[in-house]
Amino acid sequence: MIEWWGWLLIWTGLAIALLAMVGLFAWRIVRRFFRVLEDFFTLTDKLSILDGVEGPDGVRPLNAVLEDSAVVRERTAQRMRRRADRKAARRQARIQRAKMITTADIKLKEWPHEHG
Repeated sequence: MIEWWGWLLIWTGLAIALLAMVGLFAWRIVRRFFRVLEDFFTLTDKLSILDGVEGPDGVRPLNAVLEDSAVVRERTAQRMRRRADRKAARRQARIQRAKMITTADIKLKEWPHEHG
């Protein structure tokens, strides 16, 4: 059987180990918190640069987080429509350019036969 002072030593050791582990975990959490806080301040410094930025049409972009979701959806739909229109115009220009190239090739191929 273990003497009373043995139990006292065991429980004292366990309590000290528990306090050491809690202290270690607390220290790690505090360090991570300050690291996240530092990253947050770095991010806000970088975002403050964007405060003076204006869009291509001279209007400052709106913050989608603060807007109503229907307004954001409509704005996104308009942007996607404009993008699709520009894409279709570029495609049409490529088709026209390809037609001009192929008709020029046909004329060059026919040229010696017409005059020969």
